[in-house]
Amino acid sequence: MKALVKTERGEGHLELRDVDEPQARRGWVVLEVIGTGICGTDLHILHDEHPYWPPVTLGHEFAGRVAEVGDDVEGWSPGDRVVCEPHAGACGVCHLCRRGLVQLCKHKRSPGWGIDGALARYVAVPAHLLHRVPDDVSDLAAAVCEPTAISASAFERVGVAPGETVVVLGPGPIGLICAMIARSLGAGRCVVVGRSSSRARLDVGEQVGLEVWDSGECDVVEAALSATHGRGADLVVDTSGAGAAIADGVRMLRRRGRLCALGVSGADAIEFPWDEALFRALDVSFSFSSSYTSWDAALSLLGSGSVDVEPLITAYPLERWQEAFRALEQREVVKAVLTPA
Repeated sequence: MKALVKTERGEGHLELRDVDEPQARRGWVVLEVIGTGICGTDLHILHDEHPYWPPVTLGHEFAGRVAEVGDDVEGWSPGDRVVCEPHAGACGVCHLCRRGLVQLCKHKRSPGWGIDGALARYVAVPAHLLHRVPDDVSDLAAAVCEPTAISASAFERVGVAPGETVVVLGPGPIGLICAMIARSLGAGRCVVVGRSSSRARLDVGEQVGLEVWDSGECDVVEAALSATHGRGADLVVDTSGAGAAIADGVRMLRRRGRLCALGVSGADAIEFPWDEALFRALDVSFSFSSSYTSWDAALSLLGSGSVDVEPLITAYPLERWQEAFRALEQREVVKAVLTPA
């Protein structure tokens, strides 16, 4: 089968090549891939900026149908439509795994960078990580369940009280999904902030009914203070990882406000307005990866329409992977999904 493989370490070294189809070993299933999203992690792997074990097939956010069931697998049959947590290889015995935080286990080897992923026609995954896709979730939406689960995990950390003002920094897929989740949780006002270079993504935000601010056209700190009559936002969710945006986020929060960080900076360190955060007595949380409970929450949000991801998606056949990666890097699309040939 054709698979998009990171062949060796270093910049680039990504190619569509022939590989053997996977087999279902004990406790695992083989899925026929429906669609696989490309995310920032894939771009980081392309540019040698994220851990990976080459040669490895990329693709960690995907939906598929069960094609083959391994020995000792119960509850799954060929044809079942599923999504899969990317937490393969978690040890099960460390203090994190024993507390249910398998997504943070240092032994984890996710499909797409630690083991072969889903940018191919078939992918093999542990059966215990599967979640059944409800009938009211489309194939394309299911392929974006993983970033929806990441976003839902963040709100498991920080929550939203009815009527609160929430500002989301960054109009990428995680940012737009976070804003839709905040809205569904009862936020009184929810705003997505982005740069002028992300105008196309801000337009998609407006298309799904979100309020958006272009940081090149207004002072977003002043806008947040004005919108809250000088008090400040209740919650800022950063999905950008950009130091300047995070600093703005601190300054637009009220005293005892909350900052939740999801964005990867790609830098060893970023500047942070420490004293301003301290004097405001802010609660700061970092959210990484996705919890077990966030996956069913994500599927529920997708099925109800509370999170409408289809306007965010541009689909490409797998052989056009270079076009899809370029469009993502140039922010011409919000979420690219590759479908096997």
